[in-house]
Amino acid sequence: MLGEEMIVTSLSLYEITDAKWAEKITQGAYWEIIKQITEVSDDIECYNSVLEKFSGLNSDESQFLFAVSALNIFIQNNFTGPLLSSKLLESIAAEDSNACSAASTLNNAMYSLVKCTSLLELSTKYFESKDDSSLSDIVFKIRTLFIKQMLLEEKCTAIFERIEENITTLKNHPQFKDLSNEIKCKLYIEFGFTYLYFEQVTKSRQCMDTAKSLIGFDFQLTGALGKRTKFQQTAVAQLTVETIIDKRVADHAPLENEPQAIDLNDDTLLESISFSNIDSKKYINNLTAPFLLHTASCKLRDNSLDEMLREEVIAFIEAIIEGKTFSYCISAHAYFLRSRLEKTSIRKLCRSMEQLEEVVQGFDCKKTCSRTGNLLVSGLPPMWCQQKLLAELYTAVGSHKSALDMYERLHMVEEQVTSMIAAGRYEAAEKLTRSLLAERETPKLYCVLGDTTQDIVHYEKAWELSDQTSARAMKSLGYHYFNVKDYPKALECMLKSLDCNYLQAGLWFTAGCAALAIPEYSTAIKCFRESVMVDDESAQAWSNLGAAYERTEEVVKAFNCYKEAVKHAYNDWRIWENYLCAAARVKHIPTVLYAYKRIVDMGQKVTDDRIPNCLVAVVRENITSACGKPGSLFYDEVLALFKYASSKVTSDFNMWKCYAALHLDIEGKVDVVKGIDYLIKAYHAASLHIEKSFEDFLKCMECSVQLHKYIIAEDKSSPSYAQHLQSLKTILQILITKGNRLAGKLLDDAEEAKTALSEYLAEANKHLEEVEEAQLYV
Repeated sequence: MLGEEMIVTSLSLYEITDAKWAEKITQGAYWEIIKQITEVSDDIECYNSVLEKFSGLNSDESQFLFAVSALNIFIQNNFTGPLLSSKLLESIAAEDSNACSAASTLNNAMYSLVKCTSLLELSTKYFESKDDSSLSDIVFKIRTLFIKQMLLEEKCTAIFERIEENITTLKNHPQFKDLSNEIKCKLYIEFGFTYLYFEQVTKSRQCMDTAKSLIGFDFQLTGALGKRTKFQQTAVAQLTVETIIDKRVADHAPLENEPQAIDLNDDTLLESISFSNIDSKKYINNLTAPFLLHTASCKLRDNSLDEMLREEVIAFIEAIIEGKTFSYCISAHAYFLRSRLEKTSIRKLCRSMEQLEEVVQGFDCKKTCSRTGNLLVSGLPPMWCQQKLLAELYTAVGSHKSALDMYERLHMVEEQVTSMIAAGRYEAAEKLTRSLLAERETPKLYCVLGDTTQDIVHYEKAWELSDQTSARAMKSLGYHYFNVKDYPKALECMLKSLDCNYLQAGLWFTAGCAALAIPEYSTAIKCFRESVMVDDESAQAWSNLGAAYERTEEVVKAFNCYKEAVKHAYNDWRIWENYLCAAARVKHIPTVLYAYKRIVDMGQKVTDDRIPNCLVAVVRENITSACGKPGSLFYDEVLALFKYASSKVTSDFNMWKCYAALHLDIEGKVDVVKGIDYLIKAYHAASLHIEKSFEDFLKCMECSVQLHKYIIAEDKSSPSYAQHLQSLKTILQILITKGNRLAGKLLDDAEEAKTALSEYLAEANKHLEEVEEAQLYV
């Protein structure tokens, strides 16, 4: 059977991996037929005769090749180009309308400008009719389903489930293990990009990790000395990609008509970073470049990239471009991603636009060439997505008319309306939407009208029109209620949307946030669990899941969630503080110490005053840590932490107070002189705003009482005794003066505060007299 004899690892008919099968089909009579149908031709009669010849070939081989060639032509005309002649496309289009209607639903229509849909439908039906005995049939069944999904406006849960089912069938096939590692590597890369499209990032990474292990390939970011500008004299550290491979993977032969690289031509920046070590070799080719593309695509899922993440992505993309993979799809996708990044850079925006124009204009190239070979291992989006990015670039440079014209040509109503709103043309946007609704009412158009007018009536109309199946309508309505902080209604709408289509990773997270705000903690836990299952590297999702567990007193689960969160947000001090607090609750003292130091390293201070107090209590009361170590044995570590923290953050009152307590309250470790010194520093940390803040005044009151207690009892022969007395006298004088001023500013209804202040002032005057009397005998 065909499936046992060969596995096609790419969509190009010219890249069939099994040598025996390749020799067999190239000697067959139908090889000429395949070449005829894949070559550009203006002769419609010739095209029709080819179809007749195929229908006359009833063998498995001819049917398989017919289905593959049909799929190949479809991809060529919708993803890579070059396009078939207009006459030939018109001939094929005669059958397209029925195929397009069959693939569309009321809520999830196929993109209107897809070409040659009849060929895709033909290929899909052929592979769907086959059983699972042939590996080739299963592989192409997955491919046709995935390509069909990329044509739809929204992700389809039914298609995703069928793809997952077929992937599982393929992996469990008895002949799968007999495939070469390189073939299995390519298949796992395809699956990785497929899962990434459906936002199943965790499963996507798992597939890519498996693929890397099959060929012994790995990569990492590292630093190397280099220069960025033409006038830079000294090379400094720059990010670059370092590759590791067990064995050299052979490069593929160059393909014709790759996208031409556009030069930056900037008067300051170099074309690319000039590294000092030019001998470093990166093993980037058609088999290894997709791993870098995948990593870059994963990072670009977050539209709010910080500068560090942006530099990481650029390093991956530049490694591919400089690596010369000689693959149209891989190169085009690398240029596509680089253009997305560079549209925010003033110096690189022009190159970004010109590079994408070069790619887009290449669709109409009349030169016959093979481009489809690495499509599914590159993640290259369809033509209209690449053109859509070009329209966004036009908007970025202020050319709104060019952007609107392109959106109009692409029949992208939602983007066209959004562009009009961005240009301040609200009335024109609403008029356009209503005119389209007058022609045909659809749930999507009502949602667009809702976005334009901010009237929720239109979302409700879309929901009714779709017979309560429009995920888009409920999603928009949910976000509307979320923005106005009506969280119960927001959660209700979002859950309805997720019931219609659960392939909405971002919506799971937002629904969890709404549930936390209500609060409905069980629902929040469910939503955030779904979110981390989709992407197990989402730090915010892990952190919010930990917060939900904390609210339900499941502190161990909360601690484990925060532990995962800090792995993926190492520089986010807020998540580290959540981790710190959770560690304190489960009494994992080593983690408390580590997290506390990490927060200080980031230049922040711990905002939860209970944490330093907790550490002092652990040592003072000898509380056993969760790791089994007695608390008293942590004294030196806690002392070292407070010493380090006090050198970095000098204005933390509570830290200084606890640092003093380690020298004053721990049996066998008492050092009164140091304890007093740190209490004085605690006072200074709290005294900056005591005239305006009664809370800060209370902190200073606390310090003065403690200082009086220890200074009066201090050894009179101590060299620092006189200095401490003078410091205490000055502190008491300041507090008495400012306390009297503050008393006059307190409101009449603050009786408790007035009483506490008057009692303190009376006590402070007595303490001042004692200090002045003590000074007489020094």
